[in-house]
Amino acid sequence: MVEKKNRSGTRYFEDEDGGITAKECKGCCEVKVMGDFSKNKRGLGSRQSKCKACQRKYCEENRASIAEKARKYYEENRSSIAEYHRKYREENSGYILERDHKYQEENRVTILERKRKYSKENSDYISERDRKYYEENRVSILERKRKYDKENPHVGSAARHRRRARKSLLPDTLTKEQLGEITDRFHGGCALTGCTDGTHLDHAVPVVIGHGGTTAQNMIPLRADLNISKSARCIFDWFYDVKDHFNLPQTKFDELIEYLADINGMTANEYEDYVRGCHDNPRVIDETILDETGSAG
Repeated sequence: MVEKKNRSGTRYFEDEDGGITAKECKGCCEVKVMGDFSKNKRGLGSRQSKCKACQRKYCEENRASIAEKARKYYEENRSSIAEYHRKYREENSGYILERDHKYQEENRVTILERKRKYSKENSDYISERDRKYYEENRVSILERKRKYDKENPHVGSAARHRRRARKSLLPDTLTKEQLGEITDRFHGGCALTGCTDGTHLDHAVPVVIGHGGTTAQNMIPLRADLNISKSARCIFDWFYDVKDHFNLPQTKFDELIEYLADINGMTANEYEDYVRGCHDNPRVIDETILDETGSAG
Protein backbone atom coordinates (compact mmCIF):
# COMPACT_ATOMS: atom_id res chain seq x y z
CA MET A 1 0.00 0.00 0.00
CA VAL A 2 1.07 3.59 -0.70
CA GLU A 3 0.65 6.28 1.98
CA LYS A 4 -0.58 9.68 0.78
CA LYS A 5 -2.07 12.90 2.13
CA ASN A 6 -4.90 15.00 0.76
CA ARG A 7 -4.97 18.82 0.72
CA SER A 8 -6.27 19.02 4.30
CA GLY A 9 -3.42 16.82 5.52
CA THR A 10 -5.40 13.62 6.13
CA ARG A 11 -3.30 10.50 5.66
CA TYR A 12 -4.74 7.71 3.55
CA PHE A 13 -3.52 4.52 1.88
CA GLU A 14 -4.03 3.30 -1.66
CA ASP A 15 -3.64 -0.20 -3.07
CA GLU A 16 -1.87 -0.91 -6.36
CA ASP A 17 -5.08 -0.16 -8.30
CA GLY A 18 -5.45 3.30 -6.77
CA GLY A 19 -8.32 2.37 -4.49
CA ILE A 20 -8.34 3.85 -0.97
CA THR A 21 -8.19 1.02 1.57
CA ALA A 22 -7.63 2.94 4.83
CA LYS A 23 -7.41 6.49 6.13
CA GLU A 24 -6.80 8.55 9.25
CA CYS A 25 -9.79 9.38 11.46
CA LYS A 26 -10.20 13.12 12.17
CA GLY A 27 -11.51 12.29 15.61
CA CYS A 28 -9.19 9.74 17.22
CA CYS A 29 -6.34 10.26 14.67
CA GLU A 30 -6.03 6.49 14.19
CA VAL A 31 -5.64 4.91 10.77
CA LYS A 32 -8.60 2.60 10.12
CA VAL A 33 -9.93 0.53 7.23
CA MET A 34 -12.65 2.13 5.13
CA GLY A 35 -15.33 -0.17 6.56
CA ASP A 36 -14.92 1.64 9.90
CA PHE A 37 -16.24 4.87 8.34
CA SER A 38 -19.82 5.67 7.38
CA LYS A 39 -20.59 6.50 3.76
CA ASN A 40 -20.40 10.09 2.52
CA LYS A 41 -20.15 10.80 -1.20
CA ARG A 42 -18.28 14.07 -0.61
CA GLY A 43 -15.73 12.63 1.83
CA LEU A 44 -12.30 11.19 1.16
CA GLY A 45 -12.86 7.72 -0.30
CA SER A 46 -16.62 8.48 -0.23
CA ARG A 47 -16.55 8.09 3.56
CA GLN A 48 -17.01 10.33 6.60
CA SER A 49 -13.96 12.06 8.05
CA LYS A 50 -14.57 10.52 11.49
CA CYS A 51 -14.84 6.81 12.16
CA LYS A 52 -18.09 5.20 13.36
CA ALA A 53 -16.78 4.89 16.92
CA CYS A 54 -16.01 8.61 17.12
CA GLN A 55 -19.37 9.48 15.61
CA ARG A 56 -21.18 7.33 18.20
CA LYS A 57 -19.19 8.96 21.01
CA TYR A 58 -20.00 12.44 19.69
CA CYS A 59 -23.71 11.62 19.41
CA GLU A 60 -23.82 10.25 22.96
CA GLU A 61 -22.08 13.33 24.37
CA ASN A 62 -24.19 15.80 22.41
CA ARG A 63 -27.56 14.03 22.23
CA ALA A 64 -29.63 16.97 23.44
CA SER A 65 -28.06 19.59 21.16
CA ILE A 66 -28.25 17.28 18.13
CA ALA A 67 -31.94 16.59 18.79
CA GLU A 68 -32.67 20.31 19.17
CA LYS A 69 -30.77 21.13 15.99
CA ALA A 70 -32.68 18.44 14.08
CA ARG A 71 -36.02 19.67 15.48
CA LYS A 72 -35.28 23.26 14.52
CA TYR A 73 -34.17 22.25 11.01
CA TYR A 74 -37.32 20.19 10.54
CA GLU A 75 -39.59 23.03 11.66
CA GLU A 76 -37.89 25.46 9.28
CA ASN A 77 -37.94 23.06 6.35
CA ARG A 78 -41.11 21.03 6.97
CA SER A 79 -42.62 21.57 3.50
CA SER A 80 -39.46 20.82 1.51
CA ILE A 81 -38.76 17.70 3.61
CA ALA A 82 -42.30 16.41 3.11
CA GLU A 83 -42.07 17.04 -0.64
CA TYR A 84 -38.70 15.27 -0.83
CA HIS A 85 -40.05 12.20 0.97
CA ARG A 86 -43.22 12.16 -1.16
CA LYS A 87 -41.19 12.28 -4.37
CA TYR A 88 -38.77 9.65 -3.12
CA ARG A 89 -41.63 7.26 -2.21
CA GLU A 90 -43.22 7.72 -5.63
CA GLU A 91 -39.96 7.05 -7.48
CA ASN A 92 -38.93 4.10 -5.28
CA SER A 93 -42.27 2.54 -4.27
CA GLY A 94 -41.31 -0.95 -5.49
CA TYR A 95 -37.99 -0.94 -3.66
CA ILE A 96 -39.58 0.41 -0.45
CA LEU A 97 -42.30 -2.27 -0.42
CA GLU A 98 -39.76 -5.04 -1.02
CA ARG A 99 -37.39 -3.65 1.62
CA ASP A 100 -40.12 -3.31 4.25
CA HIS A 101 -41.52 -6.76 3.48
CA LYS A 102 -38.08 -8.33 3.79
CA TYR A 103 -37.38 -6.53 7.07
CA GLN A 104 -40.71 -7.60 8.57
CA GLU A 105 -40.19 -11.21 7.54
CA GLU A 106 -36.67 -11.31 8.99
CA ASN A 107 -37.61 -9.49 12.21
CA ARG A 108 -41.19 -10.66 12.82
CA VAL A 109 -40.57 -11.87 16.39
CA THR A 110 -38.60 -8.76 17.37
CA ILE A 111 -41.23 -6.43 15.91
CA LEU A 112 -44.09 -8.18 17.71
CA GLU A 113 -42.21 -8.16 21.01
CA ARG A 114 -41.38 -4.47 20.61
CA LYS A 115 -45.04 -3.66 19.90
CA ARG A 116 -46.23 -5.69 22.90
CA LYS A 117 -43.73 -3.97 25.17
CA TYR A 118 -44.65 -0.51 23.91
CA SER A 119 -48.39 -1.18 24.24
CA LYS A 120 -47.95 -2.47 27.79
CA GLU A 121 -45.81 0.48 28.90
CA ASN A 122 -48.01 3.10 27.21
CA SER A 123 -51.50 1.63 27.52
CA ASP A 124 -53.04 4.75 29.12
CA TYR A 125 -51.53 7.06 26.53
CA ILE A 126 -52.61 4.82 23.64
CA SER A 127 -56.18 4.57 24.94
CA GLU A 128 -56.47 8.33 25.38
CA ARG A 129 -54.89 9.01 21.98
CA ASP A 130 -57.22 6.58 20.20
CA ARG A 131 -60.29 7.93 22.03
CA LYS A 132 -59.39 11.51 21.13
CA TYR A 133 -58.70 10.62 17.50
CA TYR A 134 -62.02 8.79 17.19
CA GLU A 135 -63.97 11.71 18.66
CA GLU A 136 -62.28 14.20 16.33
CA ASN A 137 -62.66 12.02 13.23
CA ARG A 138 -65.86 10.06 13.93
CA VAL A 139 -67.58 10.92 10.64
CA SER A 140 -64.59 10.17 8.39
CA ILE A 141 -63.83 6.93 10.28
CA LEU A 142 -67.39 5.65 9.89
CA GLU A 143 -67.46 6.64 6.22
CA ARG A 144 -64.12 4.92 5.62
CA LYS A 145 -65.37 1.80 7.39
CA ARG A 146 -68.60 1.73 5.33
CA LYS A 147 -66.60 2.10 2.13
CA TYR A 148 -64.14 -0.64 3.15
CA ASP A 149 -66.94 -3.04 4.15
CA LYS A 150 -68.69 -2.41 0.84
CA GLU A 151 -65.51 -3.04 -1.19
CA ASN A 152 -64.43 -6.04 0.95
CA PRO A 153 -67.59 -7.92 1.93
CA HIS A 154 -65.73 -11.17 2.52
CA VAL A 155 -63.63 -9.59 5.30
CA GLY A 156 -66.73 -8.70 7.32
CA SER A 157 -68.22 -12.09 6.57
CA ALA A 158 -65.08 -13.81 7.82
CA ALA A 159 -65.22 -11.80 11.07
CA ARG A 160 -68.84 -12.87 11.64
CA HIS A 161 -67.95 -16.49 10.96
CA ARG A 162 -65.06 -16.31 13.43
CA ARG A 163 -67.45 -15.07 16.11
CA ARG A 164 -69.79 -17.97 15.35
CA ALA A 165 -66.95 -20.44 15.70
CA ARG A 166 -65.85 -18.93 19.03
CA LYS A 167 -69.38 -19.11 20.42
CA SER A 168 -69.46 -22.78 19.43
CA LEU A 169 -66.05 -23.38 21.04
CA LEU A 170 -64.58 -24.26 17.64
CA PRO A 171 -61.34 -23.06 15.99
CA ASP A 172 -61.54 -19.49 14.61
CA THR A 173 -58.11 -19.08 13.03
CA LEU A 174 -59.06 -17.72 9.59
CA THR A 175 -56.87 -14.66 8.85
CA LYS A 176 -57.26 -11.89 6.27
CA GLU A 177 -54.25 -13.30 4.43
CA GLN A 178 -55.81 -16.75 4.26
CA LEU A 179 -59.12 -15.24 3.17
CA GLY A 180 -57.27 -13.46 0.38
CA GLU A 181 -55.67 -16.74 -0.69
CA ILE A 182 -59.08 -18.46 -0.78
CA THR A 183 -60.53 -15.59 -2.82
CA ASP A 184 -57.60 -15.72 -5.25
CA ARG A 185 -57.84 -19.51 -5.50
CA PHE A 186 -61.42 -19.22 -6.79
CA HIS A 187 -60.77 -16.01 -8.74
CA GLY A 188 -63.07 -13.98 -6.50
CA GLY A 189 -66.12 -16.05 -7.36
CA CYS A 190 -68.23 -19.06 -6.40
CA ALA A 191 -66.34 -22.34 -6.12
CA LEU A 192 -69.00 -24.19 -8.12
CA THR A 193 -70.22 -21.65 -10.68
CA GLY A 194 -67.49 -19.00 -10.92
CA CYS A 195 -70.12 -16.32 -10.33
CA THR A 196 -68.57 -13.20 -8.78
CA ASP A 197 -71.82 -11.47 -7.85
CA GLY A 198 -73.13 -11.93 -4.31
CA THR A 199 -70.96 -14.82 -3.10
CA HIS A 200 -71.03 -15.93 0.53
CA LEU A 201 -68.42 -17.63 2.67
CA ASP A 202 -69.62 -21.11 3.59
CA HIS A 203 -68.39 -23.64 6.15
CA ALA A 204 -67.89 -26.88 4.24
CA VAL A 205 -68.47 -28.64 7.56
CA PRO A 206 -71.20 -26.53 9.22
CA VAL A 207 -70.51 -24.90 12.57
CA VAL A 208 -73.94 -25.89 13.91
CA ILE A 209 -73.03 -29.58 14.00
CA GLY A 210 -70.14 -28.78 16.36
CA HIS A 211 -67.28 -29.64 13.98
CA GLY A 212 -64.95 -27.83 11.59
CA GLY A 213 -64.78 -24.20 12.67
CA THR A 214 -63.84 -21.00 10.86
CA THR A 215 -60.47 -22.03 9.46
CA ALA A 216 -58.77 -21.82 6.08
CA GLN A 217 -59.32 -25.58 5.75
CA ASN A 218 -63.10 -25.30 6.10
CA MET A 219 -64.14 -22.15 4.19
CA ILE A 220 -65.33 -21.99 0.59
CA PRO A 221 -67.05 -19.23 -1.44
CA LEU A 222 -70.53 -20.13 -2.71
CA ARG A 223 -73.10 -18.17 -4.63
CA ALA A 224 -75.68 -16.74 -2.22
CA ASP A 225 -78.57 -19.01 -3.26
CA LEU A 226 -76.33 -22.08 -3.12
CA ASN A 227 -75.10 -21.20 0.35
CA ILE A 228 -78.67 -20.71 1.60
CA SER A 229 -79.74 -23.95 -0.07
CA LYS A 230 -76.87 -25.89 1.52
CA SER A 231 -77.54 -24.55 5.03
CA ALA A 232 -76.27 -27.16 7.55
CA ARG A 233 -76.50 -30.14 5.19
CA CYS A 234 -73.68 -32.51 4.32
CA ILE A 235 -71.95 -31.01 1.29
CA PHE A 236 -71.98 -34.34 -0.56
CA ASP A 237 -75.69 -35.10 -0.02
CA TRP A 238 -76.62 -31.51 -0.77
CA PHE A 239 -74.72 -31.36 -4.06
CA TYR A 240 -76.23 -34.53 -5.50
CA ASP A 241 -79.73 -33.37 -4.49
CA VAL A 242 -79.48 -29.93 -6.10
CA LYS A 243 -76.94 -30.21 -8.92
CA ASP A 244 -79.62 -30.65 -11.60
CA HIS A 245 -81.82 -27.92 -10.17
CA PHE A 246 -78.97 -25.39 -10.14
CA ASN A 247 -77.24 -26.92 -13.19
CA LEU A 248 -73.99 -27.46 -11.25
CA PRO A 249 -71.12 -29.18 -13.11
CA GLN A 250 -69.78 -32.38 -11.57
CA THR A 251 -66.23 -31.44 -12.57
CA LYS A 252 -66.36 -28.25 -10.49
CA PHE A 253 -67.59 -30.17 -7.46
CA ASP A 254 -64.87 -32.81 -7.88
CA GLU A 255 -62.24 -30.04 -8.10
CA LEU A 256 -63.66 -28.41 -4.96
CA ILE A 257 -63.50 -31.68 -3.01
CA GLU A 258 -59.93 -32.28 -4.22
CA TYR A 259 -59.03 -28.79 -2.99
CA LEU A 260 -60.65 -29.33 0.42
CA ALA A 261 -59.07 -32.74 0.77
CA ASP A 262 -55.64 -31.44 -0.15
CA ILE A 263 -55.76 -28.45 2.19
CA ASN A 264 -56.80 -30.80 5.01
CA GLY A 265 -54.01 -33.28 4.20
CA MET A 266 -56.38 -36.04 3.05
CA THR A 267 -57.38 -37.92 -0.05
CA ALA A 268 -60.80 -37.20 -1.56
CA ASN A 269 -62.21 -40.44 -0.12
CA GLU A 270 -60.74 -39.74 3.30
CA TYR A 271 -62.22 -36.25 3.25
CA GLU A 272 -65.69 -37.57 2.39
CA ASP A 273 -65.46 -40.10 5.24
CA TYR A 274 -64.39 -37.28 7.57
CA VAL A 275 -67.29 -35.00 6.55
CA ARG A 276 -69.88 -37.76 6.82
CA GLY A 277 -68.44 -38.75 10.19
CA CYS A 278 -68.89 -35.19 11.43
CA HIS A 279 -72.55 -35.17 10.37
CA ASP A 280 -73.19 -38.62 11.80
CA ASN A 281 -71.71 -37.56 15.15
CA PRO A 282 -72.81 -33.97 15.82
CA ARG A 283 -71.62 -32.24 18.96
CA VAL A 284 -74.11 -30.41 21.13
CA ILE A 285 -73.46 -26.67 21.38
CA ASP A 286 -75.27 -24.07 23.45
CA GLU A 287 -77.17 -22.47 20.60
CA THR A 288 -77.48 -22.32 16.86
CA ILE A 289 -75.92 -19.12 15.59
CA LEU A 290 -77.27 -17.93 12.26
CA ASP A 291 -75.57 -15.44 10.03
CA GLU A 292 -77.31 -12.44 8.52
CA THR A 293 -78.82 -14.50 5.69
CA GLY A 294 -80.31 -17.01 8.11
CA SER A 295 -78.01 -19.74 6.79
CA ALA A 296 -76.78 -22.29 9.32
CA GLY A 297 -73.87 -23.29 7.06
